[in-house]
Amino acid sequence: MPGFELINRKERKAVLDVFDKSNGVLFAHGFDARRNNVFRVREFEKKFAEKIGSPKAAACSSGTAAQYIAMKAMGIKEGDEVITQSFTFIATIEAILACGAKPAVVNVNDTYNMDPAELGNAITEKTKMIVPVHMLGNPAEMDKINAIARRHNLPVLEDACEALGAKYNGTYTGLLGDAGIFSLDFGKTITTGEGGMIVSGNAELITRCMQFADHGHECDPSLPRGRDTASFYGFNFRMSELQAAVGLVQLERLEYVKKKNHAHKKIMKKIIGESDKIRFRRITDRKGELADTVIFYVESPQLAEKIVENLAKKGVGTKNVPDAMRWHFNKHFTQIWNNTSYYPDYATRWAKSDELLSRSVSLPVMVNWKKNDAEAFAQKVLDVLNEI
Repeated sequence: MPGFELINRKERKAVLDVFDKSNGVLFAHGFDARRNNVFRVREFEKKFAEKIGSPKAAACSSGTAAQYIAMKAMGIKEGDEVITQSFTFIATIEAILACGAKPAVVNVNDTYNMDPAELGNAITEKTKMIVPVHMLGNPAEMDKINAIARRHNLPVLEDACEALGAKYNGTYTGLLGDAGIFSLDFGKTITTGEGGMIVSGNAELITRCMQFADHGHECDPSLPRGRDTASFYGFNFRMSELQAAVGLVQLERLEYVKKKNHAHKKIMKKIIGESDKIRFRRITDRKGELADTVIFYVESPQLAEKIVENLAKKGVGTKNVPDAMRWHFNKHFTQIWNNTSYYPDYATRWAKSDELLSRSVSLPVMVNWKKNDAEAFAQKVLDVLNEI
């Protein structure tokens, strides 16, 4: 599942090289002679972009920052409405609010992503952007979402924080809409501890994102940094050289992670699928998905609770559903809805999503497992299903 499983001496050496080869320059800009002209953040951006086929990429301090930066660079402002989905990490909503915009939240369907059937009805004259979220490695139905967006002339910003390396119809997530953002935190496909990345087929947009993340610096190569020019003001969301050093090593492992995910998930689904009490989440692209999660749902919330309780007794943990729903389902974002005028009916508003999520169980797929580890894990799940 996450890149932290694979951290070893290569990352350690890469970090030490920042000190041994670049004299401890941790800043992404300037100090050219001291750093021996090695710019790791810039190199990480370049290789990340090359990996997924984007003309450019903009590194930043977190996936949350990436979301906010992209929205600002794409013109979201106070009074706008941004459509997203009910099942997502809270950062998606926080970024919209940070722009002064209103989150317009629609239900998810059996992909556990944005329901295109609800998207069209959520569009108003104030809608300025659509943000589908590729939850837990399963790409959203981007063909349908993009078609609706085009009809209404709306930009699409993909929240691909949980889907780095996934593809939909042969294209990497992040490049299916107008722009895409990724998280590189410690639980993601590859990690820099904290960190984010923004990609787009529009190189000019990425340049704006890079400038916004660096106080508006245009990084004019003909000028020293202290005399650099700016066309607009931004903020400090910069990535450090230490993060980039780790990211460059981790990026080399992306295909390995996905390969292992697919192998282990196939084993798990074959064994767990022997039970007639479950149905698996609908996968939009079986070859392209990240395959780092197995999600199934049962006939009732009570049955799901019993399954999770019995799994815990066998030492089997879950992933996001239900253990981290407090931070991944809008119904539980009380700190937001109780402090805004939006959605006073939040406890019942997303009933369709609640009905699905309350009877769902999500399981991690680990990279470092051996074949017998995946089999043993899945067998414990099947045993619980057979016992209830």
